[in-house]
Amino acid sequence: ASTCAEDKNRLCPPSTRNEFSVLLCLQTELVGNSAAVSDECQQEMWSFKNSIMTSARFIEQIKKQCANQVASHCSGSDEDVIPCMLEHRLDLDATGDGSNCARYLRSMTEIFFSDYHLVKGFLDNCSDDVKKLQCGKITTEISETQSSQAHVISCLELKINAVTAKCRNVLQVKEELAADSFQLDKALYLACRNDRDQLCGDVPDNAGEVYNCLGRFKFNNMMSEQCRTEIVRRQLMSLEDYKIDYGLKATCGEDLVTQHCLEKKMSSRLEEGFMRTVLLLQCLSDSHEAVDPSRVPVSDRCMRKVKQVKRMIMGDIELSPSLGLTCHNDVKTHCSDVSRNKEGGIISCLMELAGKNEKDLEAACLDSVLEFITVVDPISDYQLNYALMENCGDYVSQHCTIEKGEGEVMKCLMELEMRQELRDECHFQVLSYKYFMSRSILLDKPLLNACREDAKSLCKTEFEEVMGRNHKPHGAVISCLYHHLFLDDPAKTVSSKCSPELEQTIVAQGESVNLSPNVMSRCTADLVRFCSGYENDKDDYGCLQRHLIDPTDSLEEECAVELDRYTQLVTQDVRNDYRLMKACRSVIHESCKNEYGSDDHSALLGCLVKEKPNLKGSCKQHVKDLQLVSLYDFKFNKQFVDACNADVQKHCRYDANGMTMTKKQDVMYCLREQITKSRDQGRQPAITHECKAQLRAEFMKQMADLDLDPQLLAVCSSDLKTTCKLDTLTDKAQVMECLRKNEKKLTPECAKKVFVREVQQAEDPGIDPVLQKNCGYPISLFCPNSQGEEVTQCLEANLHKSGMTDACAMVVKRRMVKEHSNYKLNIGLKKACKSDIPMLCADVLRKITTGAIKDGEGAVVSCLKDNLDKISVGCEEQVSLLLEQEVADYTLDPLLAKYCEGDIKQICPEAGEDQVEACLRERIMEVRSEDCTKQVVRLITEAHSDVHLDPLLLRAC
Repeated sequence: ASTCAEDKNRLCPPSTRNEFSVLLCLQTELVGNSAAVSDECQQEMWSFKNSIMTSARFIEQIKKQCANQVASHCSGSDEDVIPCMLEHRLDLDATGDGSNCARYLRSMTEIFFSDYHLVKGFLDNCSDDVKKLQCGKITTEISETQSSQAHVISCLELKINAVTAKCRNVLQVKEELAADSFQLDKALYLACRNDRDQLCGDVPDNAGEVYNCLGRFKFNNMMSEQCRTEIVRRQLMSLEDYKIDYGLKATCGEDLVTQHCLEKKMSSRLEEGFMRTVLLLQCLSDSHEAVDPSRVPVSDRCMRKVKQVKRMIMGDIELSPSLGLTCHNDVKTHCSDVSRNKEGGIISCLMELAGKNEKDLEAACLDSVLEFITVVDPISDYQLNYALMENCGDYVSQHCTIEKGEGEVMKCLMELEMRQELRDECHFQVLSYKYFMSRSILLDKPLLNACREDAKSLCKTEFEEVMGRNHKPHGAVISCLYHHLFLDDPAKTVSSKCSPELEQTIVAQGESVNLSPNVMSRCTADLVRFCSGYENDKDDYGCLQRHLIDPTDSLEEECAVELDRYTQLVTQDVRNDYRLMKACRSVIHESCKNEYGSDDHSALLGCLVKEKPNLKGSCKQHVKDLQLVSLYDFKFNKQFVDACNADVQKHCRYDANGMTMTKKQDVMYCLREQITKSRDQGRQPAITHECKAQLRAEFMKQMADLDLDPQLLAVCSSDLKTTCKLDTLTDKAQVMECLRKNEKKLTPECAKKVFVREVQQAEDPGIDPVLQKNCGYPISLFCPNSQGEEVTQCLEANLHKSGMTDACAMVVKRRMVKEHSNYKLNIGLKKACKSDIPMLCADVLRKITTGAIKDGEGAVVSCLKDNLDKISVGCEEQVSLLLEQEVADYTLDPLLAKYCEGDIKQICPEAGEDQVEACLRERIMEVRSEDCTKQVVRLITEAHSDVHLDPLLLRAC
């Protein structure tokens, strides 16, 4: 028209002739410069566009250029042809017969959708939103520039969650039409022209490629803030309407139909703040993972695009408005030092906070993060998490392959952490992933695949809620399966397929109670009460387990039940104890490698216990804790259960009060009592051979380490602070030896308990760690076939022979002194004289009971010596053996050693131990002490009864 002739000649090339090319030329010049074209010409341009929308000539032209397409898509009234064809532009084939039509409609789009006055329904449906959301103003005047119009559109789309549905639909249609070319999105084009030239200059403007390129540079410092804002705005719109992402529609459009994703009802989830495209991505991912051979698989091309979009979402919290809103306070409090321009920084920060301690996040934020992670599912593809790739990438490249799928990488990292220390930055990323896997079975794909059928049958309600994407309460399905893991009813327990994966999940949760929703929910009060809250460096499981076995300050019942289940699992095989495996990994791989790979579940713990004197720090503490907690309940010791459970059920199921016996120490002493009764009564052993062997091993551990004897520790607490200080004795077996040596200095209750332990060791020297340690060679040399108390008798008989070591002789002699002082420690004597003692020494026993004389000073043995002519033959043999030993070493005679100490030093200072008695008999008239004189007279009398008791006479004759 003549009105624009001057502008056309000035601004457009000579080849520009037809009306549409002139209009497009002038319109392009107006972008970013509203004064480029005269006001009169701008008015004429708008009038032309406004009138041509209903122009019969233009409609006929479209019908001519796009005859087949109009017939297929827009066969309605003429007034709807233009809007209809423009809306279907991207659905048309751009090659072959449709190529001319596609090009024609592209130019029409640039013309008509550059002005929102010409967008069908915009003024009617969006005016109120513009005003309410303070996005500028719109009028019917043509004075508004494209820049100001672009601002209005951009503002509405940045606040898309607050826009009414009718306006949102109009905006989505507009952006769908701009899906292939960034020039059609005027707000983005105005903001990103220079960025496109600088960052994506060689990328063609078709198929949405420029959008994709700019999106990849969104966090690049070279990108302007204005362009970054517009990229976010367009990405937000694409998450509302998948058609706005040209690539997603092109690659996944068919899959969305074949997988019925477009048919699924999602209104309730949209109300929860989820964007429609995100839910479609989830539908595609679920279909891709579904084990259903009858279904058409999702194409690889589509899944690559799904991954690309998920990566975009993971990288920017601004693309998840509901997450940003509910976590605003937490981001401000905990993630303020994380730059919003760092790709994935804020979301990784929130994930890490949840993994370290969920209580650091507000409940609403925690729920939103969990929902977000469940939908995007970065666990199945580690490359979706920028922080994980940044902090763990070198570990992945060195140790993990992704041939079986990128979801295997997380499993690889978790296994790697059991073998070596990971950097803190990587460790906390792995920790956060473990946290979310514990909260939803959907995020633990190996567990879901292994336990799907179990969950359907055993946890139907919880499983249906989770599959319906309702995750409250968190971890409900895993908790339910965990409960069934411990049931004895075969119809209600989990399958053999599910059990190993479920146990591995519980193992991973063992790093911290924060990873276990069961423990967190049931033990909150106890954690606060006993474990100083939820400090990250606190061994919270260890703290709870120590109070599980503390009778004075125990856990609340529901917490104790939960800890009981967890402890039962990890004690069945210490390889299930994450904290122990992590703390002891260097020792395991240096000293216990074979045991670690053994089929014997108990082998590894046995090795660690053997290495215990060399262990340090947290490893030593974990081994100790595991041993202590096994005392709380015998079922926490798998070896013991396997060997002795039948015997326990038969003989030691209930205590004297009719209560179920569970404490391992109580059960051990009950079983030992059964063994003692059988032996004393001459019956066949009541306890099986396997159980007896295991019982001996358990007593040996207890005797070697006083920490494993809480009963003795309790009554000897003051003695262990004064007489035998624990902190001065590095070898725990020496603590008991110290108590034995200092028996007379101990408090009465402690002395009584120590004596009980001495009797046990006398009955079975195999559980005497000091004797076993010092006499290993002599036992193998002299006593290879001896059993029980026979070992001690054998060592005593060979005390002075070649091959007997000094260390062993010293220990044996200490044991002999005790045997001569108290008949209960001389098992051979006690058995041989069991009928003689009550008949001939009843008065002595009565005085011991009343306290008139002290037990342990040889009174009963002395009584038997006095009645040597009255005792039975078997008893006489044992007493004679004692007498011979005392002649050979006077220190074995408790009464002589007690009453004659001063006289021996005065009269026989040069005599050897085997000559003292003869010296005293010869020089009896020089003895000053009346008590000592009585003892020497006793010696002379005893010598008259047996020539072997008079070494001088024996030697001479």
